[in-house]
Amino acid sequence: MNYNISFSEMNELAEQAISKKPKLSLEQMRQQVSQLKSNSNSKVRKQPENRDRHP
Repeated sequence: MNYNISFSEMNELAEQAISKKPKLSLEQMRQQVSQLKSNSNSKVRKQPENRDRHP
């Protein structure tokens, strides 16, 4: 990665990348969010019910 790049150059590269992406409607974005929510797993681990404690 080139770290010797100005903010304006970085901004131009970002705008070029964004312009190449397909445009999404609000409804398509909502569908993506609902799909991600339904497919995602909780990152919270469940504790075992019978856990022996050592003194």
